[in-house]
Amino acid sequence: MNFDPEKFKKLLNSASNPSNPKDTKIKNYYVNQEYQEFVSFDIDFENVDVALRIAGLFGKHATNFTITTLHFPDTNKIDYIQFIVFKINDPELLAILDQI
Repeated sequence: MNFDPEKFKKLLNSASNPSNPKDTKIKNYYVNQEYQEFVSFDIDFENVDVALRIAGLFGKHATNFTITTLHFPDTNKIDYIQFIVFKINDPELLAILDQI
């Protein structure tokens, strides 16, 4: 992982609710730096607009990430959207994270 996970969390909080970053839509933020370096987090499906905003941010900045939808048991209803971020490839975004 080539970014500071705590600074990244602050950026995500701001992106998820720009008017009030303390009221974040980011859930279950998890950092794994031992085996396979990544950051994962969830966004409830009711906040799909936030998930799309963050996916757009990652896509714009050539981030190496995956998106998975997780469903309620035995239904087709989406419960939440999980992001797993491995690496940020954009020097501008890395510079923003360094300044936080």
